Amino acid sequence: MSELLEVRNLSVSFDTPAGEIQAVRDVSFTVKAGEVLAIVGETGCGKSVLCKSILRLLPDIARIKAGRIWLNGADITDYRERDMCGLRGRFFAMVFQNPMTVLNPSLSVGAQIAEAIKIHRPGMSGQAVDQRVLELLRMVKIDHPEERSRQYPGHLSGGMRQRCVLAIALAAEPALLFADEPTTALDVTIQAQILDLFREVQAKLHMASIFVTHDLSVAAMAADRVAVMYAGRIVEIGRVEEIFLDPRHPYTWGLMRALPILSGGCRRLYSIPGMPPTLINPPKGDAFACRNEYALDIDYEEQPPMFPVTDTHFAATWLLDERAKGLEIKAPDFGWRDAGETGAKPAAELGSRLVKQTDESAESGSRLVKQTDESVESGSRLLKRTDEPVESDIILDVQHLTHIFPLSKKETLTAVDDVSFQVHRGEILGLIGESGSGKSTVARCIMNVYRPVSGKIINQGIDVCDTKAFRTHKKLLQSSGQIIFQDADASLNPRKKICDIIAEPMKLHRVKPRRGTVRAEAAFWLQRVGMDTAYLDQYPCVLSGGQRQRVAIARALSMKPAFLVADEPVASLDVSMQAQMVNLFKQLQEELGFSLLFIAHDLAMVRFLCDRVGVMHRGKLVEISSVKELFRHPKHPYTRRLVESIPTLDFDRIGQERRRGR
Repeated sequence: MSELLEVRNLSVSFDTPAGEIQAVRDVSFTVKAGEVLAIVGETGCGKSVLCKSILRLLPDIARIKAGRIWLNGADITDYRERDMCGLRGRFFAMVFQNPMTVLNPSLSVGAQIAEAIKIHRPGMSGQAVDQRVLELLRMVKIDHPEERSRQYPGHLSGGMRQRCVLAIALAAEPALLFADEPTTALDVTIQAQILDLFREVQAKLHMASIFVTHDLSVAAMAADRVAVMYAGRIVEIGRVEEIFLDPRHPYTWGLMRALPILSGGCRRLYSIPGMPPTLINPPKGDAFACRNEYALDIDYEEQPPMFPVTDTHFAATWLLDERAKGLEIKAPDFGWRDAGETGAKPAAELGSRLVKQTDESAESGSRLVKQTDESVESGSRLLKRTDEPVESDIILDVQHLTHIFPLSKKETLTAVDDVSFQVHRGEILGLIGESGSGKSTVARCIMNVYRPVSGKIINQGIDVCDTKAFRTHKKLLQSSGQIIFQDADASLNPRKKICDIIAEPMKLHRVKPRRGTVRAEAAFWLQRVGMDTAYLDQYPCVLSGGQRQRVAIARALSMKPAFLVADEPVASLDVSMQAQMVNLFKQLQEELGFSLLFIAHDLAMVRFLCDRVGVMHRGKLVEISSVKELFRHPKHPYTRRLVESIPTLDFDRIGQERRRGR
């Protein structure tokens, strides 16, 4: 394979009123023809900026500070915009994370694909363009292409829209495709389909790809090589087997240890301590030193160079220096070499020597809930968890719930169809299923956002669907039940300070603060979710995604709810931040004893966190059982398909799928 793209010592900065943000710092890598390179790392590490720098899609405040970009042997670093327009689409193209930011809602899908074809092939006749549109729709596996081409983006599911964006990107059959988090917001089955589609198209067109993701299991399935980025730099790069079987950088170790499939039965996921540094004034030495438990003195003084591990594997860590060999620092054992079972089994069962975590909260034994929060009633109230709680412990009883949305005067959509289940006190119940299966509708009916067409929702002995009973106990029901939405940006008022956001439910329900003042109460709950009280006077815009989600959790917990609904709370977070959020949920639930309905499409997270799991499909609850039973012995065909679609780090299975796809 020849080198299609070569990036040499690239540095990119943003000039802002607060100072120069060094988003990409001295990055070098190559991509060969037909190769797939995955770039992984936490949010804000520079992955997307790196790709947009190559495509020259950066805003005016950004500039390439240093370095060169070579494309097929030509230096394009100083190309003018007119020259870059000739390369975009024809030579390289990009698939963005959110297809609705790319697709025009007022134009049909076919018209938008046709527009891309006409731009890059201006001589084609109208009939030939129409045929090419249908050909591209078939290539990306969209059924009924003639009908779909006449539909608008709003008529399509998330997976369908992502396929249409891919069809637009493939209109001129580019040699290099950039895919920026294309599977992040998709459920597990659609994610598997999109990954299969990317592999098939890439092999068919012999197209090189740069696949940006924060999901390591997706990178393992999609890529030939992996580059790990942190604080604007590539800290490790190598073939996918080298990165996952023999990682050398402590940051890579931390990302892998945070995966739920490597929890090894522990009660806490590993999470990398601290937060990434600000890139306005990066640290003098290794940017990861302050979060690195293996850091050496030199890490705080000097940036490490790229040390070779093999001819194809490099890592920027002083642990690979000759002078560090006598320190006897041993990498965590991830157990891949001892994996004895492969195939369609859940990935969490693979391997006999999974990483052992040293978190003192991860001791084995029965799950006892110790209440340490001073806000909880006195006395030692221990909740014993079992897979089959007694009936008297039921806090929520949903009976034959049905909800219908009117689409027009003649058409309706049955979003939830005769759903029944129970949630027990102190229990975490997971609800999984594809997008559109009715999970969020069930949650909103429970929280009285939607009024169901039929059925009963008995919350703490009160029928929420009974208007008279609800009005009588409205204050109790609204204060004892809270919901956390997926998009913290949309659920937090950008014009209010964090203190006012957390205190808002207490003010609405006229709850007397137990700590004297509303501000003291908000400060207490902000600390409970692991944030400093200095953020009380900040606005949501200055917080990271994980911090905003913590504020949303603090606001919900400020009412000390007996029942909490979390609707996809970690879907858009990177792997380390997901681990922090899941650990936080587990810790707070054990300390405060509330019941939790956890809605997610990440089955690995559900398997780690929940006691029982319900599976929804086309508005119906098709299966519900304990986590252990459901993942080991799924009964319903749809559940089996979900479990088999979980991204895996079983390299024998990945190899088989690649050989079958190529």
